[in-house]
Amino acid sequence: MAPTCTSTTISLPTLTLSGARVALVAAEQRAHEIGVPMNIAIVDSSLHLLNFVRMEGAKLTSISIAMDKAFTAAGHRIPTSSYKENVWPGGVAFGLGTSNGGRFCTIGGGVPIVDEKGKVLGAVGCSTGTPSQDEDVASAGREAVNPTWI
Repeated sequence: MAPTCTSTTISLPTLTLSGARVALVAAEQRAHEIGVPMNIAIVDSSLHLLNFVRMEGAKLTSISIAMDKAFTAAGHRIPTSSYKENVWPGGVAFGLGTSNGGRFCTIGGGVPIVDEKGKVLGAVGCSTGTPSQDEDVASAGREAVNPTWI
């Protein structure tokens, strides 16, 4: 006998374009405050790009890195800085950066946006500064969406 199923679909919470705009403005403001022009990418819970800006002076080679940081943070549901020691040769996650068509980014600067129930709504990814500067700017974007959820 086939198993019974009450539903064949589910609804997942996700960041809206309005929410992405809020995150982008806050992240860009933080980048100005610390004096580091950034590439800033915002993705939704399906890992699709909602919003992006390359600030004047941000590194051209960091455009895809910012997008990949957001992709990784939303897809794996943790900040990209969490991989630090685990991805070095001999680490438990060595080689992880080659997954997902090479898009999996293990450099700090991607942070998930999470709702009050712990569901990932999307993520912010930033690149051009140091990993800690990138994460600082990305965190400002995340916190602007709803600081009570953090």
